[in-house]
Amino acid sequence: MSLPLVDALRQCKLHAQRMESAIGRIPFPLHAAQLMQGNDDLITLLDQFIFRYTKLQDALGEHVLRSFCVQILLEPMENRPLIDVLLLLERHAYLNAHDWHIHRAMRNTLTHEYPEQATWQAEVLNRAHALSQQLVGLLNRLVLEAKAEGKKV
Repeated sequence: MSLPLVDALRQCKLHAQRMESAIGRIPFPLHAAQLMQGNDDLITLLDQFIFRYTKLQDALGEHVLRSFCVQILLEPMENRPLIDVLLLLERHAYLNAHDWHIHRAMRNTLTHEYPEQATWQAEVLNRAHALSQQLVGLLNRLVLEAKAEGKKV
């Protein structure tokens, strides 16, 4: 069941704020040597970053995008496949459907841990850091548009 748009946007803002808080304390770009040191503080921050990235991506996809199309763009997308929702948002220049799939793939990649592959982990986390800024940018644009339509986000 999907959350109301305003509630979903607020939830996303919280995920984004907490993710950005962790990012501000993580020494990006990361290197394999840093990950192999086993620094508990760094691991805690990375866990927070990964958790909030996946929660933000999930909440946008499950609760925000479709509702945004219905309530803000006034398009009947309630029962349409997600790809139709993405293509509509792409036509309105909110996102790139291909990029959304990259975010989803990154979300899936982040859910797996391979501690013996520190170089690969560092590369993935650095890429996720860059992608996180795109997700926050999308969220900010959707929030501004919702506010312009009178939603109290």
